Formats: sequence, C-alpha cells, structure tokens
Amino acid sequence: MNNLFANVEIKGFLTFSQELLMEGRIEGDVSSTAPLTIGEHAFVKGTVNTRSVVVHGHVEGNITVQERCDVKSTATIIGNITAATFAIEAGATFCGHSQVKQAPSTPKNPQKPSRLL
Repeated sequence: MNNLFANVEIKGFLTFSQELLMEGRIEGDVSSTAPLTIGEHAFVKGTVNTRSVVVHGHVEGNITVQERCDVKSTATIIGNITAATFAIEAGATFCGHSQVKQAPSTPKNPQKPSRLL
C-alpha cells in the first residue's frame, strides 16, 4: 500500500496504480483503477474516480467508483456518488445525490456475430 502523508499537499491531477492511503490534501482530480482510502484528516477538492474508496475525511467533488464506496462516520462529502455498492455510517455528512449501478458485465456465453457473405 502506498501512503500520501498528512504533511503532503498536491495541487493538480493525481493518478496511482496500487492501493493508496491518503492523509494529505489534494486540490485536483484523483483517478485510478486501484482502491483508495481517504484518511480522517485528508481533504480532497476535485473528482474522485477509482476502483473503490473508503472515506474517513473530507471530499468536495463527485465520487465515481466501479465497486464499493464506504463513507465512515467521520466523513464529510459534498458532491454526488456513483458506485456499484454504497454504504454510509451514521454520523457522516453527505450533501449530494447517490446512484447505485452495477458496472456493465460481459455475457457468460456471448453469441458469435453472424457472418455476412
């Protein structure tokens, strides 16, 4: 797991390819195919687009994840959430809309396209 410590501040676009624990501050968009944990003292101002996210801290912006979004009791989110699974603990602050939808799945036995001659 990678760490972005509390004393780190980023202004710009953040991408990563392995699980990340963020305790610092970012003003910009966050994008990855890996899981993200936003620590209790972390602050994100921008969109978050990752495989999954656990939010303990503060997010101002939309969150889109392919799998699960967990919002813990210490979290504050101002923005919309789109996820396949969404859970929010009592005590969390969420101001926005949520949309729960599964990622598109591929058929188990796809039909072969017919061939035109």
